[in-house]
Amino acid sequence: MAKGKRTCIICGTTYTYCPTCGNGNKDESWRYLYDTKQCNQIFDILSAYAHKHIKKTEARDQLKSLDIPKGMKFNSEIKKQIDEIMVVEPKIKDEDKKQIVKED
Repeated sequence: MAKGKRTCIICGTTYTYCPTCGNGNKDESWRYLYDTKQCNQIFDILSAYAHKHIKKTEARDQLKSLDIPKGMKFNSEIKKQIDEIMVVEPKIKDEDKKQIVKED
């Protein structure tokens, strides 16, 4: 791998960043793993959800607020996690809940 060449752990994009040779701002240490700040934010949201620091609905709202482009590519595990979060489960009405309990 060429010096400073990296691959984003979220989207798989290849980019250049070297924390030691001066081509990166020390305030952009997130670039060690991510090609864009948006990928860094996606990781933060997925991590918080996976560790149960935020609920699914909150993770969904945060992901929606990032305005992720429709055609954006993700590695397979990241896509799987995003898809899981973005699925909206149908709400069960109270009367349907009572019916389920009676049938048991």
